Amino acid sequence: MVRHIVMFRLDGDAAAVAAAAADFKTSIEALPAALPEWLLSAEVGINDGPAAGNWNIVLTADCPDYEALAKYSAAQPHLDCVAIIKPLLQARACVDYTL
Repeated sequence: MVRHIVMFRLDGDAAAVAAAAADFKTSIEALPAALPEWLLSAEVGINDGPAAGNWNIVLTADCPDYEALAKYSAAQPHLDCVAIIKPLLQARACVDYTL
């Protein structure tokens, strides 16, 4: 199994960032039901800590293997989720590892 962790830093009006993050969370967390052969689980955390400079969103997802991760990443439902935050995306960081 592969764990896929991605952090996103968004830039823009605070209300727009909060709305995009909430919509992204709802959309991504629905994907395991839509793509069960490629995505076993998905959890999105939205930063609510007080420290300045923190990342806004963290995604933790589990896929059966790297082939499934590649298929999930290229799937249209996933790309639709990415489109929610793309206009506000300032930076992205990712770590993938085998469990």
